[in-house]
Amino acid sequence: MTTSAAHPANLDKPYTVTLWGSNPDETDNNDCWTGDDFATRDEAIKAYREVVMFPEDSPLAKVCGRGGWEYVMIDGPETHEVTQNPDRPSCRRHRREQAQSARSWQRECAMEAGMLHGINAYNDTMGY
Repeated sequence: MTTSAAHPANLDKPYTVTLWGSNPDETDNNDCWTGDDFATRDEAIKAYREVVMFPEDSPLAKVCGRGGWEYVMIDGPETHEVTQNPDRPSCRRHRREQAQSARSWQRECAMEAGMLHGINAYNDTMGY
């Protein structure tokens, strides 16, 4: 395992997928918990997507527990991306708040449509 693709320990496997306790793009961050090296970009992308989309099925994510890690990073030649753990409580709360905000905005638009064009416009805007 390497904690930095800038200095890979194994040149045969230049791509890394790593799990972090804090944002790996922060200066002087050495908070890497675990990771794996890959020979090809496609293998690394597959592992990265598995961690992000299906953490409960990912062997890499299971090492830290489902919600134990904060960020996942893929790094290698011409490849660098960092994603927050989608199962973190703060991420779930943010998605819930976004959905509530969208629903509130939809109600506001529906009220204005109803005032201008009647109940059918309100119902159309609300999707009834």
